[in-house]
Amino acid sequence: MLSNFSRKTSVAILLGLTVFVAWHFTPKTITRAAVDVGSGSIKLTVAEVDPHSNKIHRILYSEEHPVPFKRDVQVGGKSILSEKIQKVAFETLSNLQKELAIYRPTEWKGIATAASRQAKNAQDMFKKINEDLGIDISIISQNEEGRLGFATAAAVSRIPQEKIIAVDSGSGSFQITTLIDDHLEVIEGQLGYIPSLEMLMDIRGQKLDLQTPPATVTLKEAELLVERMRVKMPPVPRAFLQKSKDAANTIVGIGNENFIFAMGATGVGKNTFNKEELWQAISHYAGKPANELNQFAKPDTAVLGMVLLYSILDSMGLDQITSYHANGSCEGLLVDRKYWSPSSSSVS
Repeated sequence: MLSNFSRKTSVAILLGLTVFVAWHFTPKTITRAAVDVGSGSIKLTVAEVDPHSNKIHRILYSEEHPVPFKRDVQVGGKSILSEKIQKVAFETLSNLQKELAIYRPTEWKGIATAASRQAKNAQDMFKKINEDLGIDISIISQNEEGRLGFATAAAVSRIPQEKIIAVDSGSGSFQITTLIDDHLEVIEGQLGYIPSLEMLMDIRGQKLDLQTPPATVTLKEAELLVERMRVKMPPVPRAFLQKSKDAANTIVGIGNENFIFAMGATGVGKNTFNKEELWQAISHYAGKPANELNQFAKPDTAVLGMVLLYSILDSMGLDQITSYHANGSCEGLLVDRKYWSPSSSSVS
């Protein structure tokens, strides 16, 4: 009888210890909503995050919503956001907040990049969004944009940070970021899709029209664009070049199917490719009408996007790149302690 009691007690203790250990070591997650206001869209990701390990546990929602901020600024010609585009931005975020309430995010945080840096009244728009919706959106520098792009590259690739060279390119600019002697260094480039489109229209002797899709870039135009883009590229520090040539490191391009890295991967037919393979894809697709480019998410801009990517790789001394899916810089923002309040970074 005593032996039977001891056996039951031991089993109970063992079960209790198992439950305690499982509870103690199971990630305790919180739900956050991250917003990336770019030059041409609002990207939003809601995810369960383990604030202790600083890792994303599960993505609950991740979408890009087109809002042409940079086009609006350029069409207006006064470096301000129109009342119309401000209303679109506010209503987009308001509707998304209502739609995603089912996930019960503990906090909403956001960043705004190139177009918002350009627009003189962007800060007023974000102040109203914060006051009325409780979504705190910060206009960040290009250097900070590079830092968050690097964090995003690490989050989605799961490659150790010391072995990553992150490339992030949007509508208005691009950044290349990596660790040099344990310090994060950012190369800031002023070329994005819209400046590239401006170059193309200049070559064609046409006025920039951001509402009408351009005809596909021809091979001759691609060659001229590469020459013009090379002049606009920033210098590359020797330490960057040395690191990029080390096969132990990985050059990571981040973005969704609308970004130049995905365009390159689609054109070449694989996620990891070199610049020679990319130029072969450009040569193959150049001049073809959009209805023959349906494999691309954006057929009208696919070849121009690949030309921009080729120019970045060629001018920056990057021989090979791997495309990873990311929703702007949302994944990096989600795990960056700098942006979240202490109450949003702890779990009971």
